[in-house]
Amino acid sequence: QKSNNVVMSGLKVLEFDDVKVYNLTAGRAVPDWLNETKRRQLLKKDPELKRRVELLQNFEFPTAANTVRVSPDGEYIVAAGTYKPRIRCFETSEMSMKFERYLNCEATCVEFLSDDYSKLAMLLADRYVEVHAAYGYHYRTRVPKYGRDLAYARDNCDLLICGENNIFRLNLEEGRFIEPFVGADTAAINKIDINPVNGLLAGANTEGCVECFDWRAGLKPIATLDVIKGIPPRYKRKIKGIPALTALNFHRNGLHMSVGTASGQVLMYDMRSKTPVSVYIQMCEFIPRCYLLCGWHLFSILVVCVMCVRCMSFSLVSDAHKEPQLWFAH
Repeated sequence: QKSNNVVMSGLKVLEFDDVKVYNLTAGRAVPDWLNETKRRQLLKKDPELKRRVELLQNFEFPTAANTVRVSPDGEYIVAAGTYKPRIRCFETSEMSMKFERYLNCEATCVEFLSDDYSKLAMLLADRYVEVHAAYGYHYRTRVPKYGRDLAYARDNCDLLICGENNIFRLNLEEGRFIEPFVGADTAAINKIDINPVNGLLAGANTEGCVECFDWRAGLKPIATLDVIKGIPPRYKRKIKGIPALTALNFHRNGLHMSVGTASGQVLMYDMRSKTPVSVYIQMCEFIPRCYLLCGWHLFSILVVCVMCVRCMSFSLVSDAHKEPQLWFAH
């Protein structure tokens, strides 16, 4: 048996028989009674304090968290969880919880309507959408069908709720539902996302396809991407039936998109090609029930497998004309 201590960018790591244990509380801390000017001066003089690790206080839920969202200005983190149903808002500059609100029903999705926490929209499990202001609850309305995901189009003030094969549009400027987008009749839409550059709306459905909508071109999809065709044939043969799509994210440059399947694959696309530039294969024992959540950080993609509690990150291949690059995680 062998153990040794390693210091990695301010984070102390204890390695014991090839098992790494990260100590998040080791090291010095900045005194709380210092004002902001003296705090910055101390950080400039002491490199160890500059590389310290700070943790958000009470960044947890009693049972489980359903969704976590970061505000557009990057200053606030809102999480919804249970039990009892509630939302918690954390302020990153203070590294602590700003407020907590209890709900009548479990929230499945939260969306920011402003740059900070002052305007929030929540999709509830009882077919209601609630709008909250800085002071608390403001308004709620019933959705025509049970919703699965939520998105907000800032250009035209449309709050989008996907349910079955429709994407309902609640216009917050007019205060009413307008005619919804309609997808394929046989597939329900699980996830939606809006391209931050050109405003293209994409919906990932249960038939393994991504449907794209344009506000200027009517209510039907203008293009459909068959994601299952992008999976390598030797791995496609192991999949039973057609896996549903459970994750969808656009990169902030507007050119790249990541799609996750219920069978354990994440495919990354260049918007100019139907062939994926990279394919991630989740090789774990939970593949039949593995739901993947995708998130972008610069030109790397962060993949979280919620069934086997794993978090992986790998780089994006930007050349859309090459063969797809395969990544594996065991």
